[in-house]
Amino acid sequence: MPITYSFDLERGLILARVTGKLDVACIEDYFSRLKADKDCPDNSIEVVDFSGVTDFALQYSEINRIPRTFRSTRKEKNIQATVFHCTSDLSYGIARMLQTLNEISDDRHVAFVTRSREELDRCIEELRSGR
Repeated sequence: MPITYSFDLERGLILARVTGKLDVACIEDYFSRLKADKDCPDNSIEVVDFSGVTDFALQYSEINRIPRTFRSTRKEKNIQATVFHCTSDLSYGIARMLQTLNEISDDRHVAFVTRSREELDRCIEELRSGR
């Protein structure tokens, strides 16, 4: 299972870690598991760590489904924002595409892309403080 997750209840975070080969079926499985998880914190920020991905097996025709599929999970779990944390140029490019598709699909859900731990921490802090 290439997407695992845990919760930081104190900070209201969903910490998703992607490892191995990432495809749309894995993403949809993650959304399904998250939606069914009663421990998911309300009003949370989703942090998606792409540092463990070895292959992005995503086709554009499939990627279009991701924001639509995520919308129901986001609404049910009251997920306020998504932050994609990327350590490689490829993961950064994929995350920027997902960010754009998210914005096109649902302009109320904000998504950010970070490249360093400091930038990630700053982004979470700014989201929590309402800046």
